[in-house]
Parts: sequence; C-alpha cells; structure tokens
Amino acid sequence: ENHESPALRCVMKLALTCAMLATPAYGVVSLYVANKQGNQVRRCPVGSADDCVLVAGQADAAGGSTLDAVNKPEGVAVERDGTLAIADTVNHRILRCPKDNPAGCTKLQSVSGEVGSGMDQLNQPFGIALTMDGEYVIADQRNHRVQICKDTADPCVTLMGTGISGSGATQLNSPYDVAVGPDAAIYISDIMNNRIIKCTGRDSSTCSTDATFSNFFPNFMLLDPGTPGSFYVSGSSGVQKCPGGGGACTPFAGGGNDADNIAGPRGLAFSVDRSQVYIASVTYHRVVACDVAGTAGSNCNYLLGSTDQSDGNTGRDLNGPVGIMLEGGYSCTRPTTPGYVIDPSKEYLSPGVLPMGFRVEDITCADGYEANGTPTATVCSSEGPYTLSGCEPILCTRPTDAAYDFSAATENLVKPTFSVTGVSCSAGHSLDAGTTEPTITACDTAGPYTVAGCVVTTCVRPTLSSVDFSAVDEDLNAPAFKADGLTCASGYTGTPTATVCASHQGAYTVTGCDPIMCTRPSTAGFEFSAAAETSLAMPTFDVTGVTCQPGYAAAEAGVTVTACTAAGEYTVAGCTEFSCTRPTDTTGYDLTGATENLVAHSFEVTGVTCAPLYAAAGEITATVCSEAGEYTLAGCAAIECTRPTDVAGYDFADAAEVLTAPDFAVTGLSCSPGYAGTPAATVCDAAGPYALSGCSIVTCSRPDNAEYDFGAVVETSLTAPDFDVTGVTCADAFSAPTGVTVEPCATDGPYAVAGCVANAAACTRPTTTGYDFSDAAEELTILSFAVTGVKCASSYVGTPAAAACAADQEAYTVTGCEPLVCTRPTAAEFNFNDAAEVSLAVPTFEVTGVSCAEGYSGNPTVQPCQSSGEPYYITGCEETTTTTTTTGTTTASTTPPTPESLVY
Repeated sequence: ENHESPALRCVMKLALTCAMLATPAYGVVSLYVANKQGNQVRRCPVGSADDCVLVAGQADAAGGSTLDAVNKPEGVAVERDGTLAIADTVNHRILRCPKDNPAGCTKLQSVSGEVGSGMDQLNQPFGIALTMDGEYVIADQRNHRVQICKDTADPCVTLMGTGISGSGATQLNSPYDVAVGPDAAIYISDIMNNRIIKCTGRDSSTCSTDATFSNFFPNFMLLDPGTPGSFYVSGSSGVQKCPGGGGACTPFAGGGNDADNIAGPRGLAFSVDRSQVYIASVTYHRVVACDVAGTAGSNCNYLLGSTDQSDGNTGRDLNGPVGIMLEGGYSCTRPTTPGYVIDPSKEYLSPGVLPMGFRVEDITCADGYEANGTPTATVCSSEGPYTLSGCEPILCTRPTDAAYDFSAATENLVKPTFSVTGVSCSAGHSLDAGTTEPTITACDTAGPYTVAGCVVTTCVRPTLSSVDFSAVDEDLNAPAFKADGLTCASGYTGTPTATVCASHQGAYTVTGCDPIMCTRPSTAGFEFSAAAETSLAMPTFDVTGVTCQPGYAAAEAGVTVTACTAAGEYTVAGCTEFSCTRPTDTTGYDLTGATENLVAHSFEVTGVTCAPLYAAAGEITATVCSEAGEYTLAGCAAIECTRPTDVAGYDFADAAEVLTAPDFAVTGLSCSPGYAGTPAATVCDAAGPYALSGCSIVTCSRPDNAEYDFGAVVETSLTAPDFDVTGVTCADAFSAPTGVTVEPCATDGPYAVAGCVANAAACTRPTTTGYDFSDAAEELTILSFAVTGVKCASSYVGTPAAAACAADQEAYTVTGCEPLVCTRPTAAEFNFNDAAEVSLAVPTFEVTGVSCAEGYSGNPTVQPCQSSGEPYYITGCEETTTTTTTTGTTTASTTPPTPESLVY
C-alpha cells in the first residue's frame, strides 16, 4: 500500500481515493453529493432510509453568491477536520464549509471569487482535490489550466495549462477533474483532448499522457488503491477502468441493462469494502452501485436518489448529482510489533473510508532488524491494529578468532537484545595498551559479531636497579618467552627468576634479588635517638641525624655514616672523647673539699660549697662542658642585704646603697638631727637587714651665760630629738628686743640661748656691697635701733631695708638691693657665634667675642645696660657699601655713630 502524512490534509472524493476525513463514529457511512442543478451539497446515509442532510447551499435550492449559497457546484472534498471543500463553479470560487454548518462557510483566501485568469482568479472550477501538503488542486476549466492554491494570501501557481485551449505538451482543453495519487502524483482529466494526464512533479515538465480515448470525453476519476496506478473514469459512454501507464482502458459500467440506470455518469466513489463503485447519474438524478466483480453492462443497481428519473431537493431526492464522496467507516491503530520504525507524519489511520484510504509510508526496520523484502503495513479488517511485515531480527554468529577465548562466554546473539560477556584473551594474547577488556560489537547484518582488543602479547624489559641485564638472553614474545643469564646487581643478593608479562607491552617481572641490609652499630660515643634510618638496604642506604653523645665532640667534618659492604652494621665516625677543666672564675664557690672526675662522658664533681657572703639557691651543681673547656658551676648566689627597718637616728637622704654582700657599701649616710657620731653600715651575714652603728642621741646641759636668768627655767627635756626648754629670761641690765631664743646643742654640751643684749649695746654700720650710706640717718643703739636714708649703690636696684644687730658692736643688716642684669641684644649687624658672656650683671659685667655680621664691618664695643632686663649696648659695626671708580672698587664704612645711636 502507499501512504501520505496525517499532518497533511488529504481529501477523499470521487476523484481522490486517498482522502483524509475527520474520523466519524465507527460504522456510520454517508455519501456527500454535489447537487449541481439544486445548488446544494447534501450528505446522504448509505444503507438506511434516512433523509439526506443539507451541508452547503440553501434549502430552497436557489443559487447565489453569498457565503451561505452555492451556484452549480461540481467537485467536493473533505479536509482532515471534516471541513467540506466545494468547487462553487459559477461563483468562480472555492468554499470551505464546516461540517453540518452551512452558515459558517468561508472563501479560500488565495482565490478572489472574481472571474478571470489572474493567479488569484478562477473561471468555472470543476474538480477539486487536496494534496498531502494540504494544498488545493483545482481544475480551472474555462482557463484551461490546473491551479494549486493554499488557504493563505499567497497567490496560486499553475501546474499545467497556458490559459489557452490546446493539445500540446503543456496545454489543456477544458480540464474537468483532478485527483492526487498515493505517490503524490496529480491526475488530470483533459476532457476535450480525450486523455488523462499524470504529473509527477509541480510543473508541466513532469506531466505526460497516462491514458487516451476516442470521443469518450473523460470527466470524473476514481483511483484504485488495490491496483496502484489504475483508476476508474466516467465519460460520455459510461465508466471505464484504466490500468494507467498508457495501457488500454476497458468498459466497467454503462450501456446494456445499465443504460436505464446510468445516464450522464459523473462522480465516482468506492463502497466501504471496495466491492462496489458508486456512480452519480446527472441525468437520472440518482446514484447507482456497481459490483467491481460484475459483468459490465449488468452490474449496477439503484442506491440513492430518484427511482423515476425525476429531480428533487428534499428527502433522499437528488437534483443533477455530479461530484460524490463517501464518508465514514472504521480506523486502524498502530501495532506494537517490535522491529519497525514508523514516522507518525506518514501514517494514515483514520482517513475516512477504509481500507482504500489506509496508508503507512516509509516503514523502516529498527536497529537490530533487517528487511526481508520491503517492510509493509496491511490494513486492519476491522477496528484494531494494522499488521506489519518484512522486518526480521538480525542473528549474529560467534567469530572464529584465535586471539580470543570464548570458553566462558555468555552470548545472546539476537541483535535487538545482543549481549556477549565473558570473552577473554586466549593464551599468548593480552589486552592492547589502554584497553581494559575485549570490545564486542554486534553484527550489522547476519554474520559474525566483532571482537577487538586482544593482541599477541609482547613483553618489554623492566627497569630494575636490583637486576643486572648485561648478559641476558631474551625472547620477548609471550608464547616463547625467556630471559636467561640474569644476575643480581651490586648491593643485591639472590637468584633472579623472570616471569612473562601479563599484558601486551607490559614489562616482564623479575624476582629473587633482595637488597643487602645493614644494621645499626653499637659504637660508643654516638647518639641514634634522632637518627632517620630511611633505608638500611645497601643499594639505597640512607641514614641521617646521627649525633655525638654528651662527652664526645664531633670532628670538623661532622659525623659520617657509611653503608655496610656486606650484611652487618653500618659504620659511624667523627665523635671523640674529651675532658673538662675547672672554671677559672669560681667566685661564690668553695672548691677546697671538691672531688672532680673531668672526663666529659663520665663527668662528676662533688663537695662544692658556697663561699662566704654567698648562699645556695637550691642544689649546687657542676655541669659538664659541651666541648673541651671549663665545666659550669651553678647554685650559689651572692647574699642580698636589705635596709634595716629601725633607722632611728640615721639620715638616708643622701645615702647610696649597694646591697649585694660581696660589693656591699652604704655611703652618704648621716646622723639625724638630735643625734651625733660617725654612722657606719655593716654587711649582713645572710639575706636580711644590714647593721647600723655610730649615731647616738645628743644630751644638752645648761649654759653658763651671765646675760641670762635661769631662775625660772623649765628644762622638760635636754635630749636633742625632743629638746624642750622654756622660761629663760634676760639678766639685770640686759634686754631682749626681739625675745629670748633657746636652741638645742649639736653635740653633747650646753644648749644655746640668744636674744639678750646689754641695755647700752649698739650696732655698727655694715660694709655690704651695693648700698649707698652717704645720706643715711642712724640710731645704732640696739634697744632704740633706727636707720633711714640708705640707697642702692650705682648699678644696683631695689628698695633697701636695715635690721638691728644681735650683739653689741656687730654690724646691722641691710637687704633689698640687687645688681642690674642685662640681656643679649637682637641686632642683625652683630655676630654672637663666638661671644663669651662671662657676666651680664652690671657691677661685674663682662662680654667678649662679639663680631660684625656678614655685610657689616667695624670694631664692635660692648657696654652694660642701664636698666635691669634691658639688652646691653653694642656699637662699631656699619653696613659695608661698594663704590666702583675708574681705578677699581673701594669699600667704605659710614661715619661712626653718636652715643645717641647706640644699639641695644
């Protein structure tokens, strides 16, 4: 069978056996009839007496050009969704009417409906069919062409015809009907040229004559799916069956007894089971059913329409029927047969009338299957799956390859489920480099499956430091493998044995050579606790971290470790025994009773004690030297004294203390007031306070002074620290102008009294520098002392004051006059870098070293200031001026300044 895609809207009609209908209810069969004279398209049940139903046009049979009317319709076709396509002949258009909804008709977009020969125009279209691509093939009769149009705004294209009637290779003369075959070929009934044209492509160059007639004037066609390429065709003298391909056509119906039933045969359609061909009689207003297997001329019987050759537009009556098409039947489903690949776009399972519309195109065998002939789909005989045939499972066989061992193989050789495991490489063979197991591939066609990955095993020589290959005799191919003459390399011992490699290009193995092993020595003086014995095998011997034990010294080159030359201890060298000496500085230690063993590795010193003024801070230890030299003593520390807590009578204000016993010293110590003597500090014998001595309390006695009266004295305490004496007065003829004072003695002896003077006692004038007594008025008697008129002498400033003397003929005291003090001037013309300001006080003023600054010249003179705080005076430096003359350059100074110009 041949097929079209269900995505394409194929139509079944009397001119198209491959029509694609919307799937109706199973078992319901109707016949669409174009009532040309009644201006209607009706759907009439087949096999029942039910009335026909109007599906397009108007009930009153009045023709018109509105969308709810048709005018002399000729061809009909049904699209996949059940939409009815109508060649509305006299309206020069194609209508698309929804099933059972005459009011919902629309016009094909690419055809304007205006009569003409343009690409969007038609002139009385007759036959209509749909391609597998959903295009509309139209017999444009009066334009003598066949158009292919879409339901879009795209313009139609011409398949064949020039627009002028003719019989040439590209011409047509009033084409009547079109049909689309299962191979997408388009058939054209060229009525006035008495021929059927078959076009295998989409232009006239692919068109050729498929059948010819003599005055038959062919109109409607019906392609026979049971005999691909053959067809039925109606004409002026009945219906003929043609084999196609130019073969002679033979009568099928019409003439004889059928002449009374068929007059003006037009539209053709198959019955559901293809046992009959339905023929529309335009003249007798009926449809007859003619047996396919019957005898031409007597094989037709009444089916539908008028029984008396009368027309009608109601009930089951017809009025000039032309195009007809059967709708209904049953649909197949896709089977689940394994081994086939079905393209859903090329599968027709519900095309309307079956089996003549059934097709499944381009069936291929699935992977693991192969074709036995051509894969074929056979239509179902009733609702259910169709049948597939032609694909068989591929059966592989075991290959005969000596490189492989199939003894443990598990094989499923049917290709769709092909599985082979357990194949290995045979003796003398191994997996190729990079392969983990043999690769097994199913056969593409019946025959041995493929195995790969095993190769003849060839070994390579291993790289082993333990084996000497210099005299080896090798055959590296596995079947005859040998490696004779092997010996153990230096540092190894044993009998080497070679074993063939396990995989191709793998190294063969050699065993039996073991490294000679060294052991750790027990040599005295060497420390192995931190040693890293990375390898004790003689060939790779590696030992580091050996050091000298305490009491042994390493040579300049360090400790050396040498591998053994035969199984046994390795060798160490570089550690030498040494002895210590007594330290030269033993301060703080007493070794008079010490016992010494000075060999370092057995060093021992005992009997050491601490020297005087030192004390043990824990255990006294002697530590061995780390190399030849003095050992170390530890544990004795100098005694540390502290200041005594009882320091009464001693003054530490200026004291300096060194409290470490061996260097003990306290200086600057004095006796406190009230104490006398020579203070001394004595070092402590053990850690603690040192001792103080030398200061004792001063005890005073009463003085024997005639000027004072002790008759009422109260001597509460005569010791200096808490000395307390009161009640001393002046004796007769003595007075105390400012009162009597009593002071304790500094050392043992009389305490001091002062303040009493003889009533006639007088002061004398002082000679204190800085005072001018030239205008002084003096009352010098102590009891009536008064001095006025004293002034500050020249170069002194202040307010002078005079105070009476304390004893007869002593000078009274003057205060308040201070010498003038100058400051340094800030004049830019002077340089003070080398100045020596010995005294800035005016009475003793002395400044030297002042020079002229850069840009100034002269001989500076310094004079004291006249007021305290003022700068002292400097003169003598003038700014240098340069005058250019005809004889050279002269430097001149200005006239020396006057005293009024002094700088300060």
